[in-house]
Amino acid sequence: MKIRLDRIAQEPLVSQARDQIVSALHAGVVRRGDRLPSLRQVADLSRLNVKTVLKVYTLLAGEGLLEMRQGSGAFVTAYDPGEFEPAQAVRLARFIRRHLDEASGMSLTPGAYASLITSLTTRGALARQSVVVLECNREQVDLYAEEITRRVGVRTHALMLSDLHGKKSAALLRGSSVLVVTDFHMKEGAAIAQKFRRPIIRLRLRRDFLPTLIDAARRGRVLMVVSSTAFIPAFKKALVLLGLHKEHLERITAVEGSHRPAVSRAAARSDAVYLSPLCDRSLRAEIPKSARLIAFNTHLDADSIEEIESWLLLSGRGAAARKRPTV
Repeated sequence: MKIRLDRIAQEPLVSQARDQIVSALHAGVVRRGDRLPSLRQVADLSRLNVKTVLKVYTLLAGEGLLEMRQGSGAFVTAYDPGEFEPAQAVRLARFIRRHLDEASGMSLTPGAYASLITSLTTRGALARQSVVVLECNREQVDLYAEEITRRVGVRTHALMLSDLHGKKSAALLRGSSVLVVTDFHMKEGAAIAQKFRRPIIRLRLRRDFLPTLIDAARRGRVLMVVSSTAFIPAFKKALVLLGLHKEHLERITAVEGSHRPAVSRAAARSDAVYLSPLCDRSLRAEIPKSARLIAFNTHLDADSIEEIESWLLLSGRGAAARKRPTV
């Protein structure tokens, strides 16, 4: 369609453009999603400058009649953003009914389902809950706790399995919403979860973390800069179980980030350096340009994070509150 704007007419340019678009929609000349003439085309046809036409299009976009797409042009939306087409309303109603039927199969009433939707979208339930991470070493328990706090936005407490006998640890466990533990310590974690009557969720690493370190060790010398090296023997044992040959395993060394001179010396002899998020980021300056930096913003698998988040947001309501399952 052509949009003709008459700058001499008493009717505002925006109204002229709106009337033409609405008339074209009504007559079926254009449909939702159709591209409108470019700013230059309208300007040339109406003998206006491009800035004036852009102002008209921008105002129409603000009304919800047009959509401006960078690099592509202006497209007809036909309806205000808050309104539905009849066909869209039908699809939405079918979508909701389908999910209500599935919720009914889980013994959830429509009211309970609506309440769960509210909890999931507002995330208000997170402020009242907490997570306890159980591990046998300081590096991993602190790393996992920090990441859960950052990604889920919930209070997280790091507890060593060797430090669970004090009153403070017991209070944290009793007040927790869920316990999380790696597969290596699932047996101990399950016993603790049963004792304190808390659900338990397995923590798993992102799939590319260990393969990245294994590949680096096969290629050359690897330095791991961590907050505590106490977990390294067990960590190396896991790498062997995953197929890393012992001669390659010997290429992996570890130093604690708190000893900056040691980091600098070890990094100078390494082909790749893994830097734990728990260590000072300024340690990157100690890594020579010849060495590959291995740094992960996240270490936990997305499914583990989703399980924790979903449980915290949806527990305490409906069927979830009655079952409190072990994940």
